[in-house]
Amino acid sequence: MKEILKDAGLTKNETLVYLNLLKLGKAKASKIIREAKVSSGKIYETLDKLIEKGLVKTVIENGVKTFIAADPNTLLLYLKEKEKKLREQEKKLENIIPDLKNLMKTAEVKETVSLIKGFRGISTLVNETLEKGKDIKVMGVSSSKSIKFNNFWKKWHRKRITLKKECKVLFSDYKSDYWKFFKKLKYTKVKESLSISPSAITIIDDNTFIFSYKEEFTCIHIKSQDISNSFTSLFNSLWKVAETHSKTL
Repeated sequence: MKEILKDAGLTKNETLVYLNLLKLGKAKASKIIREAKVSSGKIYETLDKLIEKGLVKTVIENGVKTFIAADPNTLLLYLKEKEKKLREQEKKLENIIPDLKNLMKTAEVKETVSLIKGFRGISTLVNETLEKGKDIKVMGVSSSKSIKFNNFWKKWHRKRITLKKECKVLFSDYKSDYWKFFKKLKYTKVKESLSISPSAITIIDDNTFIFSYKEEFTCIHIKSQDISNSFTSLFNSLWKVAETHSKTL
């Protein structure tokens, strides 16, 4: 319960105060401090924030201020209002994105190395690179990954097809459903390298992506023409070997 309220946007102290006020019905600040175990220095700041969110009301009786928790349904109204504000902020951000891009240095960084974790960050990066990319090579492709990773790449390659961009794919296994998916794709050449299995690597122009699929989706992105040339040389060597091997399948 506490975690759900925190995910909805309440802080730890706000969660404790609200839940205890629901139990107490009505209480003075001193009693809330004892029950919720919130420090006296934080109680009024916390109550003020809950009042701003519409989750707590104040009542003055005989000159004494007491506090009452709002009906739990108010939490849904608070969340909807929060979502509305987020949508408004999103629209404002969309309007200034062109200006923010204009602030970026026009001189392109020649070489960078970065570590990206999670689907969102990796998806944004590889899709942006795909939009601009011309020469695409993929090696170390395996069917044994989790289906969520395979589905991610199926979606990415479908986008590549719509952009009519060619790609060479070097599999570390074959005859799986995942392998068959690639064999049927347009603008795609597939070969197998079963004796030598490199890491999952994608090369797009001067960008090299090295992927790890253990637990969290992780990517090392190297933007360097020299590094790209080095991995391309490795790919071409494996491609030639795979060409000979493919004829024996």
